[in-house]
Amino acid sequence: MTHSALSLLQQWCRERSSNGDIVLGLCAPPGSGKSHLSRQIGSGVVAVSIDDLYWPQPKLQQHQRGLPGSHDVPRLAQLIDEFRAQGQTLVPRFDKTLAGGAGDRVDDQPHQGDQLLLEGWCIGARGLPSLQDYQAIWRRLDALLVLVPPTHNHVLRWRLQAEARQRRRGGGALHAHAVTRMVQSFYSALPPERCFQPLLDSPQLPTWSLKLDHRRRPIGSIQPCQTGVGSDP
Repeated sequence: MTHSALSLLQQWCRERSSNGDIVLGLCAPPGSGKSHLSRQIGSGVVAVSIDDLYWPQPKLQQHQRGLPGSHDVPRLAQLIDEFRAQGQTLVPRFDKTLAGGAGDRVDDQPHQGDQLLLEGWCIGARGLPSLQDYQAIWRRLDALLVLVPPTHNHVLRWRLQAEARQRRRGGGALHAHAVTRMVQSFYSALPPERCFQPLLDSPQLPTWSLKLDHRRRPIGSIQPCQTGVGSDP
């Protein structure tokens, strides 16, 4: 993603801070560059990827990485509550290069700041029973920003590019066929029209959106969505 996307996200965080918002969410498709972007915000914003809250091995083997159920939701809730109360918390890190590319959780690291930004592809998603446990996490968010791809067909291409970059850097990475299966399973498990479109059409918390072009560049500015009153599971 470009520096203009970074500046937009930094501005959004500052605006939310002036409103007293402490815990923010960033929902963006796989391969969109959300993790790289989030780590560059700075200015007292602690970026936490929901990927870092995967269950450690061997428990992770019971789930498909990235799908509902693969995250340590109780630990994530504890992390958020600690940060809101104290402005600091211990954050685990998930190293995708371990276990032959299957990944594993590594040591916690202390983080402190003024805001916490929770980022991931499924942040805020609702509409299916498999997401029920996550709703307690989404209710802890003060605001949500959704990055919108031109179409969900672009997501596979983006994810393949991300894995190729990781491979060139010498880290463990998934092969193309595994990436294809992963992305297809993601959107089979969480259909965009049921789990993500409602975030824009009938949001349940203060929500903004930013459209991306086919090269992950922002189109226009961050726009507010009208908050709805629905209660999807």
